[in-house]
This record gives sequence, C-alpha cells and structure tokens, in this order.
Amino acid sequence: MIECTENYIWHKKRKKRSFKRFFSLFLVFSIVLGFYLYYKHAICEQIFKICANQAYSFSTESVNSAVLVSLNNKIEYNELIYIEKNNSGEIVFMSTNSLKVNTINRQVATATYELLKNKLNNGFNIPLGAFTGINLLSGYGTNIKLKIINTPSVVCEFVSKFTSVGINQTLHSIYIDVISTIELNMPLNSTTTTCKTQILISETVLVGKVPDIYLKDGLFN
Repeated sequence: MIECTENYIWHKKRKKRSFKRFFSLFLVFSIVLGFYLYYKHAICEQIFKICANQAYSFSTESVNSAVLVSLNNKIEYNELIYIEKNNSGEIVFMSTNSLKVNTINRQVATATYELLKNKLNNGFNIPLGAFTGINLLSGYGTNIKLKIINTPSVVCEFVSKFTSVGINQTLHSIYIDVISTIELNMPLNSTTTTCKTQILISETVLVGKVPDIYLKDGLFN
C-alpha cells in the first residue's frame, strides 16, 4: 500500500514538473515571438518608412544632377523626333531618333546610378526614437547612420504627351522617366522602394493635325 502511494506521488510530481517545463518553454516562445512580431511590424516598418523618404530625396537629387551633367546642352526637338507632312500641311508620319534616345537613356541611367550609389553608401540618418517603433517618438533622438541597402538599379524611359493648344496646334512634350529601385535590408526583414522622377527634355508646338494613333499611343510605347 505504501509502495503504491509512493509511486502515485512520484508520478504526480513528474507530471507537475513536465507541465512546468512545458509552460516555461511556451512562455519563452511567446515572448520571443512577440518581440519578433513587434520588431518586424513596428520597428522595421518605422525605419523602412524613414529610409524610403530619404531614398526618394537621394534619387531625385541624383536624377537632376545626372540630367544636368548628361544633357549639358539643350536637346532640340528635331534631334529626337522626325516629322513628315503632306501637301496640306497635315502631319502624316512621326518617328523617333532611336540612336539619340538610347544614348540619352544610357547616359542618364549610368550617371544617376553612380550618383545614387555614392549617396546610399553614406547610409541613412535614423533618429534613435525610430528604434522604439512608436510613431510619436520616431523623429526624436540622436541620428544614427544605418547602411541597409543593396546596390540600386536604375531604368530610364522616354514618354511623350500631346496637349491641344489651339486649332490644329498641339504642344508635344517629351519627358524622361528615371525609375530607381532600392532594396532595404534589415536582419530577418527586407523591403523594396521604387522612386520615379520625371524630367522634361524637350517640347514644341506642332502646327497641323496630328494622327490619332500618336495622340493615343504616344511615340515611345
């Protein structure tokens, strides 16, 4: 009888210890999971938001400087667009100077990439308060230099816009869109931010009716 009682007590204590061990492991797991979720969805999001705003500013500055360096002389409209008219003065055909367009694309993309990479290599200024993950504190505290980027990618695209400015008069504006993609990386988390900057390259007023196909689809699509 005593032996049965001792076995019962031993099994009861063992079961109690197993429960405590399980509860301790569950508590530790819950705390770690809670910290991870707060880090991922509060702290990282706050830091990524600040970095994205600074990345956009870096990208815009780089594009403007790249265009200024690459296109130090004003681009004439007829360097980019070839126009044919019929005897009535109506526009019957328009085409782009592909060689010139591709050259400008390459020059601007290369210059933007180099300037942007240099800016990003210096890191982002992140206020210490941002590491709390609390919006109200994100702008406070000493700035900390944070380098959380991979090498950016830069793509350039020409776009055009036709605007009616009078009878048989159409303003044709040519822009270059510079699209910078920057990957932001932190431990256990990452995101990608895309910055698009549009720069006016050239424009002119076309006299004569412009075919609907160009008005609808543009020249660079």
